[in-house]
Amino acid sequence: MTADKHGFSLTQLTSEKIERVKRDPKYKQLTDEDIAFFKSFLPEKCVLERDSMSVSEHTKYVCDWYNMFRANTAVILLPETTEQVSKILKYCNDQLIAVVPQSGNTGASGGSIPVFDEIIISTQNMTKIRKFDELRGDLVCDAGCVLQELDEHLSQAGFQVPLDLPARHICRIGGNIATNAGGIRQMRFGNLHGSIMGLEVVLSDGSIIDNLTTMRKDNAGYHLKNLFLGSEGTLGFITGVSLATAQIRPAVNVFLIALQTFEHVVKAYGLARRELPETIAAFEVLDASTVKVVKDQEFQIPKGSPFPLEKETHPFYVVMETAGKDRDIEDLRANRLLKQLFDKEIILDGQVARTPDEIERFWSWRNNVPKAIVQQGPTSIHFDVSLDLPLLYKLVEDTRAWAIADGMIGRDIVAIYGYGHVGDGNMHLTIPAIREDEAVRTKIDDFVYEWVAEHKGSGSAEHGIGMMKAAYLSYSKSSTIIDNMRKIKNVFDPNGIMNPYKLFPTKEEEEHGESVRKRDHVGC
Repeated sequence: MTADKHGFSLTQLTSEKIERVKRDPKYKQLTDEDIAFFKSFLPEKCVLERDSMSVSEHTKYVCDWYNMFRANTAVILLPETTEQVSKILKYCNDQLIAVVPQSGNTGASGGSIPVFDEIIISTQNMTKIRKFDELRGDLVCDAGCVLQELDEHLSQAGFQVPLDLPARHICRIGGNIATNAGGIRQMRFGNLHGSIMGLEVVLSDGSIIDNLTTMRKDNAGYHLKNLFLGSEGTLGFITGVSLATAQIRPAVNVFLIALQTFEHVVKAYGLARRELPETIAAFEVLDASTVKVVKDQEFQIPKGSPFPLEKETHPFYVVMETAGKDRDIEDLRANRLLKQLFDKEIILDGQVARTPDEIERFWSWRNNVPKAIVQQGPTSIHFDVSLDLPLLYKLVEDTRAWAIADGMIGRDIVAIYGYGHVGDGNMHLTIPAIREDEAVRTKIDDFVYEWVAEHKGSGSAEHGIGMMKAAYLSYSKSSTIIDNMRKIKNVFDPNGIMNPYKLFPTKEEEEHGESVRKRDHVGC
């Protein structure tokens, strides 16, 4: 098999290695007539056929970044307009052809990768900025706009997208919305629900919901837009976005602090929230192992440069960002907070970056963690959970202890890395595997999701459910909630052509998850 972008062999086809779902025979297998129909109204460059593509080009669309899911999709469509998307979906709905909406394909749950022979419809060619109001910062754009390019355009008028991700250079705003992405500055910007004013969505039958309002206050009827945030392409295809952007705060300070215990991390968070409630933007936690893996891979900026603090072996580090309007005031606040952290013996060491080069250097130790970890093995088992803040690192510790006791580290997996958006109550575990083994992945999944359910957390903080977590949705959500989710799915997509096999557990998985979730509920 051809090596993928991480230097390892491409993962086995999802349809061959995962047995929990079978291809639904109701879906039509693609024919030459179907392809001819797409070519009848799409430009030739917008209909990509597998047999005419290089392996590397095809892989960009059919394999996820963690090398856990892969499809053998025969056709990838790249529409340029909402009307073309409408025509595609109407035809596919009439013909019962299953489709997978795809944005930048940077998701971490397998939601944008087909399972069997579903066709991919990508927003890659939908990149127009339709309107921007420089007075209020209201933006209307196509769903395929790249996050970083939007930011660069907005910055000329003093605004920015209220979302920031390490994958900003390749992820696209429609996919961000479809997964309800959180990102590294959620503490400042809040959830996307608060920033999305309206959406343009093509439904499975080709009808278009045109709700690209720029009204900040619009309470007329149901807020249908909210159904599509986090829907992962299972309800409709997002083609346009109306977004309330944020004004740039130019006085940015980035702290890098070292701490002895996670209890000290919690204390630092509490103090920062009390002292800088208006300006704190991000609070990201790393452990010593994540710092080491970035150094080992030389993914810090500048490459090969030393860790900014005197030691790189303290148990915990926090990258914290504040952003305000006045440089003198923000520098004074930063100096005062750093002194308080030292005086209260919360931190062991700490520095503040103030220039763009220093800020990029500090942030590189956090932003490049995922990229560094996936170099460790052919595939990576990834978790994205929400818990009460004091419990976040206990999950990492308990998972490591369990894996060590079982002899998994060094035999099945390389290591267990813990890091994430702790300021948002969100921890990432990324576990590079020594080899591909679905039994090992399932064993680890069972342990982690049962642990999260026992502690009444959520198995998906910001990356969605996709294929990866579908079997575990009922560990976090009740059968009543899941049943009503299915009803909503049936209203918007009665033929089930939109991103099938994702999000929902089977009935057996749902029943098992319900028993796990209730295991620790206290009865009367």
